[in-house]
Amino acid sequence: MAPATSLARLRKRVFTRYLTYGEAGLLPKPRPPARPDRRVSPALVDQIIAYAINHPTEGPRTIAGALALHRYGGWSVSHGGVYNVLRRAGLERTSARLAAAEALAASEGGPITERVLRELRSLEVTHRHIGSDDLGEQVFLDTMYVGKLKGVGKIWQYSAVDGACSMGFAEVRSGEKSAKAAARFLEHHVLPVYREAGIELVEVVVDGGPEFKGEFARTCRRLGIAVHRLPPRSPDLNAFVERFQGTVLHLHYRTAFRYRFYTSATSTTTSRPGCGSTTSSDLTGGTGPRGVVPRRCSTRTPPRFS
Repeated sequence: MAPATSLARLRKRVFTRYLTYGEAGLLPKPRPPARPDRRVSPALVDQIIAYAINHPTEGPRTIAGALALHRYGGWSVSHGGVYNVLRRAGLERTSARLAAAEALAASEGGPITERVLRELRSLEVTHRHIGSDDLGEQVFLDTMYVGKLKGVGKIWQYSAVDGACSMGFAEVRSGEKSAKAAARFLEHHVLPVYREAGIELVEVVVDGGPEFKGEFARTCRRLGIAVHRLPPRSPDLNAFVERFQGTVLHLHYRTAFRYRFYTSATSTTTSRPGCGSTTSSDLTGGTGPRGVVPRRCSTRTPPRFS
């Protein structure tokens, strides 16, 4: 019933157009050859952005009214058109227009606000050089909480990375982290490698953790090694060792804990090795370097550097 009703209505509309316009009413309506260009002209876009930056607290409706005045060019534009222009330029919010005004004033020798000062400082941090040019000049140290193993307890990894060649050292220990364990790791695992290669270990870079104070600081003074402490909340300045620990976590622990059952952190048994004893073989595949692209040291160890 419904299709018949629709057909009857269509016939009525067609018959009405035929009675009104004759045969021309039966032809399709003529379409314009091209749609009119409703885009805002480039000159008006520049005027809107310039006015918005010079008057950053005014909204689109106020800007449209001001641009209609003769002294601003007598432009005819709606507040919706103004908003679209500001949105495409990233200036739809008052805070964004205020930031643009501050940047413009600073570039022209005007006052430097706190916002501009923060941006300038962030640019300085972005281009800050991290690392060293000579082997042993800076060695970055850090600790990583591996997890808690059943029957073993908490597992911590002590890590060290050379800032010149990215060669890494790691030791896994059970129990709470301590300055005594960190000092033993530096003196008995890291320092002998540099002495064997004839390289002087000049400075270690550490954060403000308690494991790098007390006994660790006294051991560094006894060994003649300088200690450089990083400011709080700045892990990016310790990026060498942070990235190394992420690699160990990704290539070793996440796989090893799913295929082996460990009864200790460092010691080994006939069938159940300690989790620290398998780290080297998992990272090197037992025969050579791990399967990543070596960008800095080209698989060379410090003794092989010229």
